[in-house]
Amino acid sequence: MKKVYQCSNTLELQPFIETLKRLDIKHLIKNEYISGAIGELPFTEAWPQIWVLNDNDVAEAKAACRATETDINSDKPDWDCSHCGETNHASFEFCWQCEHLDSQQL
Repeated sequence: MKKVYQCSNTLELQPFIETLKRLDIKHLIKNEYISGAIGELPFTEAWPQIWVLNDNDVAEAKAACRATETDINSDKPDWDCSHCGETNHASFEFCWQCEHLDSQQL
């Protein structure tokens, strides 16, 4: 079992979790509820972390997390849902209004 990614909060970690789920890479989240210990522990030690269960999946998981991070930080434009017409932030793969998966966002 190896750590492949960490963020300052669980909300920021969510796209990376979804990426690993989509790739069917078995993982677990550590430090999800430990933020109250900041001060007693160094803050970076209390950040939520993704750990991959199978060491054979580590390289693929790290590459997927790097690609997700690049995608999040890119300057893609917001998009309109082809199903309901709602405008969605560029980082969304699913429409926040109707949960339709827009194939152009993959």
